[in-house]
Amino acid sequence: RQFYKIGISQTNPVVVTGGSQDNGTSVYVTNGIWTDWLGADGMESFVDKNNASILYGTSQFGSLYKSTNGGLSVSGISTPDNKSGNWVTPFEQDPILANTIYTGYDQVYKSTNGGSTWTAVSQNFGNNLDHLKVAPSNSTYMYAARNGILYRNSFVGIVANWSQLSGLTGTINSIAIHPTNPNKVAVATTGAQKVYVSSNGGVTWTSYLYDLPNFTAQALVWENNGKDGLYVGMNYGVYYIDNESNNSWKPFSNNLPNVIISELEINYAENKLYAATYGRGLWRTNLYDPSLSIDEFEVADVKLFPNPASNE
Repeated sequence: RQFYKIGISQTNPVVVTGGSQDNGTSVYVTNGIWTDWLGADGMESFVDKNNASILYGTSQFGSLYKSTNGGLSVSGISTPDNKSGNWVTPFEQDPILANTIYTGYDQVYKSTNGGSTWTAVSQNFGNNLDHLKVAPSNSTYMYAARNGILYRNSFVGIVANWSQLSGLTGTINSIAIHPTNPNKVAVATTGAQKVYVSSNGGVTWTSYLYDLPNFTAQALVWENNGKDGLYVGMNYGVYYIDNESNNSWKPFSNNLPNVIISELEINYAENKLYAATYGRGLWRTNLYDPSLSIDEFEVADVKLFPNPASNE
């Protein structure tokens, strides 16, 4: 599968829904079986935070759908003002408020009734948005992007002018908001610095390039581990960094094939990192543990015993 986006439940066992190129949207349920529940090209998708039987999904250019029974039956959701969005249209759930969802076209729209009605909560940006993220700890903070332009709003719920942020270069590929600090945000770009982090809501930025390889930063997710753990998925491999890493990214591919990472998400009920790939389906692993993660061996530190070896 060439996954564009995935959404995971915070349950154990996990429920995963994901949209893929040409193969629609599929759901991986607690019996460990994948089922296709939506056709066309599958795009952004998520599992309702309060009820893992409720799935939301999209197809190309922002057509919206919903299932209330785990994908057995599907109903369409009216698109706001009958608009069309990008090939992959942003579609997010409020992490705090029940039945509240958001979507991004040339404006950000909010629904408080699971998609039955929509209200615009931004100005018109002139072009369709590529990304939209809601802060997990305070859903009045949101960030949106189109091409290389990033916007921030901390007054969601009214039609407010979102602020345009500066200091980034390149097209924005991913936005990740810190799990406990809505002003701490990471952005992956196609620019030379690859990953930027801001601790003041995007007023200023710090490059997190450090020792990342010369690949494209595709996807980001923060880990709520008390030390600002951050994962980046690239077009080859996954890397990890935190406050104890001495400004050095740790390779964290864990037997992943060399394939584009299109999205990263964490399930805290089972402490697993999920990686959606563009061409090799879905992968998962335990979260980074420094006591189990070993850097490349130094040849000088390797000793042979017994020497000479007869078998092993």
